[in-house]
Amino acid sequence: MHADPRLTELTAHKHRLLVGTLDALFAQIDLTDSQYETAKERYEAVSAWIAEGESPFLKVASLYAQGSIAVGTANKPIGGAEFDVDLVCHMPSVGAGSSPAAVKDLIGDRLKAHATYASMLEEKQRCWRLCYANEFHLDITPSIPNPACGNGGELVPDSALSAWKPTNPKGYAARFEQYAALRPKLTLREAAITAKRAEVEDFPEREMRKPPLKRIVQILKRHRDVSFAAPGRSALAPISIILTTLAARSYADCITRFIYADTYELILDVVRRMPEFIVVDERNGRPFYFIENETTAGENFADKWNLDPRLPRAFYGWHRDAIAMLEELVAIEGKDRLGQALQKSFGASQEAVRGAMAPLTTAVGNARAAGSLLVAPSLGLVTSPAVGRVNVRPHTFFGR
Repeated sequence: MHADPRLTELTAHKHRLLVGTLDALFAQIDLTDSQYETAKERYEAVSAWIAEGESPFLKVASLYAQGSIAVGTANKPIGGAEFDVDLVCHMPSVGAGSSPAAVKDLIGDRLKAHATYASMLEEKQRCWRLCYANEFHLDITPSIPNPACGNGGELVPDSALSAWKPTNPKGYAARFEQYAALRPKLTLREAAITAKRAEVEDFPEREMRKPPLKRIVQILKRHRDVSFAAPGRSALAPISIILTTLAARSYADCITRFIYADTYELILDVVRRMPEFIVVDERNGRPFYFIENETTAGENFADKWNLDPRLPRAFYGWHRDAIAMLEELVAIEGKDRLGQALQKSFGASQEAVRGAMAPLTTAVGNARAAGSLLVAPSLGLVTSPAVGRVNVRPHTFFGR
């Protein structure tokens, strides 16, 4: 039995409304341009101070952003807390035989020589943190060249400062941007039905303010933050590099292999398929997890999973919840219920949700006033024709 094409079209229309609402919500959760610019100005000033040090190793050092700031997937913290800016202090003239602890101290001693930075400085296991109160903090991790990596990889201290471990922040960011630039395909359902053949076109340019992959990562990270907000739970939260890596590989695989009816179907499939990109072997009778950094050899983003079995369990449990959340959002009928679900899932304020839903509320209100607001089975109130529709009497409010 074939699905009615008009009902299928209407489902896609509802999906597009939800995608637009999520995009508008995360545009408010996103860091502002001024926050990015302020952070950049601050770390450039720190970079200049470090490079002015007497050590010849520091004179050629440079700071650059890594992680979510570098790839544009950072969210404002819940509750107005400071956000993280992860930086690398790369020292190209330091050899791999150097002590990680000594290299880290070299940076710390230089920061302590600045009166302002010294008052803001906090030592962490592998890095130095500069805390800008009520704004953000800069985490500065030392790195040196990795002669074994032909892709421009680097070495950073391990957690014990006893050895160097491979990484490649610049290569990772470049690969992520390559994935984010891939364009999904959208089924032309009406044309396919009329012409009896499958036709596809690129997704609309303006459907989202950011590439879909970047919004997917932001959605996942925010849902993760809310899910692990309870006391004692934050230590079990899947780290951002794992969510980003799995989402990026799933996204690239999905849009290369499949064609989707709309962006929301793409989002759901990307999230569902994330675990497919976790390599699970057996070592000493126990599962061994591996999520590789594709841009350098030897970096396993899931290395801590192999030391603490609670971490993979927490990831898989969260992943099931994330899928259920996305499926539930699209099944909700009524503006008020959708708003409540968005607040619960993403820790968003009523004001932020109200602003994100304003275009949807306006569209429905205009359609109702024009007498074109319809009810379709299992879809709720809509603004385009549908099979089995029932016209709704015009009035001035959006039904619950």
